[in-house]
Amino acid sequence: MYCGTPGQISDIHVSRFRDPGRTTDFQQFCKENIDVIHPELVLVTGDLTDAKTKDYIGSTQHEIEWKSYRSAIKLAQADEKTVWIDTRGNHDAFDVPHNSHENNFYRKYSIYGPDGDYGSFVYEHKLPFGTYSFVSIYALLNPGPKRPFNFFGILSESELTKIKANVAKTVNSNHTILFGHYPTSTVVAPKPGLTHVLGKATAYLCGHLHSLGGILPNLKALQRSGTLELEVEDWKDNRMYRVLAMDHDMLSFVDIRFGQWPIILITNPKRARFMAPKHEPVHKMLHSTHIRFLLFSPFEITSTAVYLDGIHQGSAAHVEGPLYVLPWNTNQFQIGLHDITVTATDSNGNSQTIRYRFSLDDSRPEQWFVPAVLLMSDMTQVLLLLYAILFCALVLPLPIIRFSFRKGSDVLQCNGILRGLILLAHTDVCYYTMLLVSLYPLIGPWCVGELIGGYYGVSTMHGIYVNGSFVGEVFSYAVVLLDMVLLHLPLTVFFVIKLGLRERPPPQNGCVSSKREHQKSDNAKMLTFTSFLHCLAYLSLTFPLIWMFYVLKHVWYAYGPMAFFISPKSLWSDLLLLYAIYKVHLPSQPEVIANGSHSNHAS
Repeated sequence: MYCGTPGQISDIHVSRFRDPGRTTDFQQFCKENIDVIHPELVLVTGDLTDAKTKDYIGSTQHEIEWKSYRSAIKLAQADEKTVWIDTRGNHDAFDVPHNSHENNFYRKYSIYGPDGDYGSFVYEHKLPFGTYSFVSIYALLNPGPKRPFNFFGILSESELTKIKANVAKTVNSNHTILFGHYPTSTVVAPKPGLTHVLGKATAYLCGHLHSLGGILPNLKALQRSGTLELEVEDWKDNRMYRVLAMDHDMLSFVDIRFGQWPIILITNPKRARFMAPKHEPVHKMLHSTHIRFLLFSPFEITSTAVYLDGIHQGSAAHVEGPLYVLPWNTNQFQIGLHDITVTATDSNGNSQTIRYRFSLDDSRPEQWFVPAVLLMSDMTQVLLLLYAILFCALVLPLPIIRFSFRKGSDVLQCNGILRGLILLAHTDVCYYTMLLVSLYPLIGPWCVGELIGGYYGVSTMHGIYVNGSFVGEVFSYAVVLLDMVLLHLPLTVFFVIKLGLRERPPPQNGCVSSKREHQKSDNAKMLTFTSFLHCLAYLSLTFPLIWMFYVLKHVWYAYGPMAFFISPKSLWSDLLLLYAIYKVHLPSQPEVIANGSHSNHAS
């Protein structure tokens, strides 16, 4: 008894400018793969289209991309062969003033249509032996700003209440599966957040993160609530999709790269890493009589082989459809983790092997560390925490040093780094510039411009105000964090080195400088070391200059000339920084501060 084979695909990114293979391969997927797998429903979890401009910086909705997406499905009649549920992602909301706007092509060209754009909804998949419910998590921004300030999802209080109500409706279902575009770690929600909702579902299926560019292909974790969170890799670059099955109410899945045949999906025993004992009758595996798996291929399956703990168990027998079985004795595998390997070959010479660990006593391997951290953390809070740490390390010391090292002429005899920090804190043009550039983003508007096509607004660190609405988008947290890493940190290094070299300590009795005429070798070493410091200073300066150019370029292309020129956070701050960099290259003009300590109050 298994609940058909639901499928999932995400982040298709049909584009009018890039990689036409995304669309042609998607057309083939809708034709060939749907015909072979016969999924009872397909979940498309967002980013149906790319919505980027030709320069790949700006963003807007292109009707031709939506027509191509719909055409691929309709020509293959995929929506007639299966239940096709497609939802919007953040790219599908780029540059959409409101959901009813004519630029919201989702309502016109998606398969699920307007029903999928009014917030969370429930689809009930009824079978003779039970009901399996699928509940959407709708966290899109409304209005939808242009990129990049449209990365995190936001749930309003009313939408969270609606999701809870929809999940409550499924209380009598065999299983409840949540699905949406954003991983839970990238969704901003009112307290207590999605935790309470997640705990009612067996799994949450999502996309959006693209496996971090392919670096982390296994963005999957068992949440503290006992729910599996399973991000599928993107179609855009990796051509990945997912096949799922419910076997005796145990959820199994396999992620496949397009073009790979045959597809092997083992349903019993289930993979130990993805057991959800809070929601699944895992004890049934212990009493099962057969190993069961599903095979899909456009060609005839010619052979199978099953191995348990490396020992060949034989070939599986074909029952019906894609189902193959092989008798087994569970008494040999009751304790601990064990290996199962299944190999299948078709008549076209294609061969695939799948191997994983299973257990019959609830044993499970440790979660993958990095995916678990990414999916089980609140990314907005993590970004804020990292920003706060860097702010405390790079900004707060400057006023502390400025008011702590004002007395005594011996302060400039300190080691080079501390001497440079003291000079930075007492060089007015550098001190006030660094302080202003780091504090301003917290309190002031970043830019004023066309944040949505035809609508002007104001962006801040805490969100954007546009089209009469305030959108609490928090991608700005990532921007200020990058500012600290790529702007403030290397500029601090640059100013410390340049000021330290320009304001060298005066000679004193017993110091190395008083013996230089007798130590030519030391003089040569000092010259070499000074040259190295100059190189290090200008190397560190390249990072801020590149980052300034990158940000200004994106502001211009994303939001237009008005946003570029009315940009206190970027253009105005950058001009001030460039002025400070220019001033430290002028000849020093030493002055006496406090009771005689030596510094440079360049202004």
